[in-house]
Amino acid sequence: INSFELLPNEDYNREGATTQNITDAWVYIDGNYQGCYEMPATIPVLEKGIHKLTLYPGIKLNGISGTRTFNPFYKPFEIENYEFTEGKFDTVSPTTHYYTKDESPNMVFRIEDFDNNHGIFFNPTNDSDTSIIRTTIDDTLAWHSIHSNYSGVIHIGDSLNYCCVATDTLLGLPHNGGYTFLELDYRCDVEFEVGMYANISSTINRIDLVYVKPSDAWKKIYINLSPTLNENSSARYFKVFLAAAVADTLSADLYFDNIKIVYRD
Repeated sequence: INSFELLPNEDYNREGATTQNITDAWVYIDGNYQGCYEMPATIPVLEKGIHKLTLYPGIKLNGISGTRTFNPFYKPFEIENYEFTEGKFDTVSPTTHYYTKDESPNMVFRIEDFDNNHGIFFNPTNDSDTSIIRTTIDDTLAWHSIHSNYSGVIHIGDSLNYCCVATDTLLGLPHNGGYTFLELDYRCDVEFEVGMYANISSTINRIDLVYVKPSDAWKKIYINLSPTLNENSSARYFKVFLAAAVADTLSADLYFDNIKIVYRD
């Protein structure tokens, strides 16, 4: 298995862009777990004859190699009658897609792609020196595709040394033990932080989640919001924030796009 392909969405307005960072294949034969393999991988199999082969697309939660899991919002790749032949090497090229409305009608996407009005908006917090703005049409560093002409960009420096932007109030996020993912595409000159604000008894608690290293190329990360939601189940609402800072003599640009909160209602 060389790689997993994430197929184009059936409904861009529902699911957003098909950027992905699928690193692993979780292998099952006749429903029996065979192992998790980082791709590209050559996988030894002891079975012979006709069997059902299932491959789940795997990711690194929070960008950490030690927290690998298969993505519960991507459909597994299945071959009902796969023939295993002793001594034979074969190549499988799996594909996946977000579960469709028919396959999983309770899946919810909250998206900010800086091109369309999807329902997540980022605003500066009270202690922020600056804000996130939409790129210009000719910004070559922005993420461009058939659906995208703009990204969000934050400039810090020149006495505006700290930025923290937070989403609008997020109501109705699940805290029943199921996964809630924040998907985020980024290219940034400096490290940034992802966290959450939880309103509990009219007190705003700041919860630090992940520090993301800088990258001069576009990358994708999947951040697991579930533990925070479950541990703060009494919260009236949540907000997700992005924060970064530089020293007085430095400056940096941080680009973001295809921001999604994905869960099952």
